[in-house]
Amino acid sequence: MTSRNPYKRVIVLALDEVPTPVLDVFFASGASSLKAKAVVPTDSAQNWGSVLHGVLPEKHGLRNGDVEAGIPYDENSPYPSVYKLLAQGSDDVKMASYVAWEPINTGIIELSVKVDFYAPLTHENIFWRWWLRFKHHVLKDSVYDRKVVSRVVDYICSPENSDVKLLFVHLTDVDEHGHGHGYGSRPYLNQIKVMDSQIATILEAVDEAGWRDDSLVIMTTDHGGIGRGHGGNSYQEISVFLAVRGISIKPNSKIENEISNMDCAALILKALGKEIPEWFDAKLPTELELLL
Repeated sequence: MTSRNPYKRVIVLALDEVPTPVLDVFFASGASSLKAKAVVPTDSAQNWGSVLHGVLPEKHGLRNGDVEAGIPYDENSPYPSVYKLLAQGSDDVKMASYVAWEPINTGIIELSVKVDFYAPLTHENIFWRWWLRFKHHVLKDSVYDRKVVSRVVDYICSPENSDVKLLFVHLTDVDEHGHGHGYGSRPYLNQIKVMDSQIATILEAVDEAGWRDDSLVIMTTDHGGIGRGHGGNSYQEISVFLAVRGISIKPNSKIENEISNMDCAALILKALGKEIPEWFDAKLPTELELLL
């Protein structure tokens, strides 16, 4: 079932917790919550799995160890991703996923779905892959996001991609600096500034491509951190943000009701005129229900 809606596409910017000037402007341009919650356990596979499948971790069953080992998502699962739901009944729907953490593409999104995929460690040449791993594992100074931003800007600016329905963009270097140097450390805070400028670059590309008026842009994150890790249910780990910008969204709106990063799945489907499945744990925020 479909419904009328003002949006041609949805763009999801999947970040780590980033209180920055560019994001502050983005938050002011739409509706946002700084009191959103991650799902527990606060690990990447569980949370990006919930963001893209619309159900809690105990249902989608995704875990970091499995997706990092290259185990693909079960094609027969009763909890398909929003990618698979959007592809049902339409062989030519255009979707993309440009990610710094390649298990999103290989273990969280079903391999049967036609998607324009990109991840540095699977799509760059052997020299770049070696350098990226060296920077990450030895120098504790990841540079994955730089490649993702460059490639996704090219993707957005290419006229042949103007009909893309869902574009998921994932950046990870802030989280990598948290693991390598500590959440709240000086390198971590410096990387936040870098990510802020990278988000500005992506949003400028959206404007230059003429996508702003017919795109719903969602920003969220998978978890916070404490010390050099995450995975628990402490306030620092479960506290995240969620912000939405679109032509139907009133600027400076606050999402006051309880909200989870998982609710992005419901936002994606609603914005694209698709019915939200009854089995979804993800819910449409009350403040946005009549606006999408």
